[in-house]
Amino acid sequence: MVSNKFEIEINASAAQVWQALTNTTALDEWMKNVKVETAWKAGAAITYTCYDENGDVFVWNGQKMVWDGIIKVFEENKEFTCSYPDKSTGLVEESYILETLSAHKTKLLQLQVFEQQEVADAYQEGTLEMLNLLKAYVEAHQHHV
Repeated sequence: MVSNKFEIEINASAAQVWQALTNTTALDEWMKNVKVETAWKAGAAITYTCYDENGDVFVWNGQKMVWDGIIKVFEENKEFTCSYPDKSTGLVEESYILETLSAHKTKLLQLQVFEQQEVADAYQEGTLEMLNLLKAYVEAHQHHV
């Protein structure tokens, strides 16, 4: 197994970052090409589906980009971890861990676990882009949360 680790500081409270990560409506706003279906609790199934610009399920290297997983950890404002038992996208597990730095600053640590280094490398650019979208969204919408 190999892993990717990303850290980003967001000028917002942990509760505001948490809301953007675990609220379907918020996710639809900042992760426009990905739809999430889940009950948002530990033990619940979770499905992320990535769509292309035509509204079709995105295909990368011949693989449909649909992540079917299980929420393993769901600790409000602290940690959200999913495992993907079928490993069809190459992603085995991912975690979002929030650390409060101050009342208006949160560090978000994202960990991803893969079976192959090649797949881990391929995820890096998209993951960094997603984290930057999250940061921009949360910082622009702080007063709404």
